[in-house]
Amino acid sequence: MRHYSIVLNTDSGSRRSLRIANPNPNKPVEEISAAIDRLIANDVFDNQRGALESLNRMELTTVETTTVL
Repeated sequence: MRHYSIVLNTDSGSRRSLRIANPNPNKPVEEISAAIDRLIANDVFDNQRGALESLNRMELTTVETTTVL
């Protein structure tokens, strides 16, 4: 299983995070960056804790499971 963990900064100093399951890791970084920019521009979160301002970090996590028994 793979997922992107995305942490975004808000204009009030808070952070918002989300996880995207089963991403396509072969997408060019430019396309991913453009998608993050659109997410920030079209803030989908409640602004009570601040409007989205910038990307703090984005990580691709791969979890591998091996059944033993």
